[in-house]
Amino acid sequence: MEVYLYFVALAAVWAGGYLVSWLFFRERLRRGGGFRLYPFLVILRSEKLVEVFDRIAGWRPLLWRVLGNMGLAVGFGLMAFAVFFLARNLGVYLFAPQQAGVQNIVIPLIIGVTIRLEHLPYMLLALGVVLITHEGMHGLIARLEKIKLKSTGIFLAFIFPGGFVEPDEEEFKKAPVGARARVAAAGSFANIVVGVLVVLLMIGLFAPLESGVIVLEREEGEGPGVGEVILSVNDTPVNRFTLSQNITAQDELIVRTSGKTYTLKLSKPVNVPLAWIIRSMGVTRIDYYYPMKMGGLSPQQTYTVYRTLWWTQLIAVGVAIFNMLPIHLLDGHLLITSLLEARIRDQRKLKALASTISAACIALLASNIIYTYRTFGFFQI
Repeated sequence: MEVYLYFVALAAVWAGGYLVSWLFFRERLRRGGGFRLYPFLVILRSEKLVEVFDRIAGWRPLLWRVLGNMGLAVGFGLMAFAVFFLARNLGVYLFAPQQAGVQNIVIPLIIGVTIRLEHLPYMLLALGVVLITHEGMHGLIARLEKIKLKSTGIFLAFIFPGGFVEPDEEEFKKAPVGARARVAAAGSFANIVVGVLVVLLMIGLFAPLESGVIVLEREEGEGPGVGEVILSVNDTPVNRFTLSQNITAQDELIVRTSGKTYTLKLSKPVNVPLAWIIRSMGVTRIDYYYPMKMGGLSPQQTYTVYRTLWWTQLIAVGVAIFNMLPIHLLDGHLLITSLLEARIRDQRKLKALASTISAACIALLASNIIYTYRTFGFFQI
């Protein structure tokens, strides 16, 4: 509830700031230059950043051209994978629902609805990295292909940061099919590169197996506090493989954490799952804890770094795949349209086919989301 009140207060600040700006600085906002203020949205455009793209593109043009072609190949691969995955996933829900598991879950990432609000800080940082690199690669390949950029810039939509590039629409339409395709695929290619690099960074920084579970929420009372890592119970290591195993004890349970050791006296012998023991200590929510290979950070700081990187790779790869679906308003639509243009000259037939493909993919995506909630019920991650 406190988090929701924070959002309400932040919305009130946005609304008040916009009202004051409109009342007292209306003319300046209208002239604005590169600065634009809207309700819950601030946009800062800059034509000078286009010069930066030109310098980067001119630094190693052959390298960027090779990367542009690689991005095109990766883009078509991501498109094929996205359609295949959704079609196969829907087949599991329809014809083998007993086999459906977490690997079949398809949900939209909506803060406060499908995503718990506690993940918001991680997602904001991840979205900023993903959007800026995504749009930056679009702009870089566009300039490499001699497509004019009107402007580039950054924005803040309520609390969500991002970046953008604005290609000249007329020049983009007149550009060769291959050039347009490379520009369309560049953003998702950048996201895949970011995702892979973050995964490699996680492999380098963190141990491959969790060394315990970190306490995220607990009830009032004695026991491991929020931020402590539960390492073992009666010398049994705590991890995803042992949480469901039974612990047998006669007189006491010894729970070792990153902070201290807790001894629980028993009134009678027990033989219960390890997870039940953790819950009996007042712990209501946990997560797996991966220690860093090099120390120096507290468990809470280590967990924060891990979750930040985890969300970054998840969103980077997820956006890369989703964005390549041949759906209107997504880059995948531009990519498939460029491919079809090389085969179909009649614009009406081209638009009709592209619209049909888009509608089919929307139906496929929506069906996966519907069957996910029909199978598992409403849940948040």
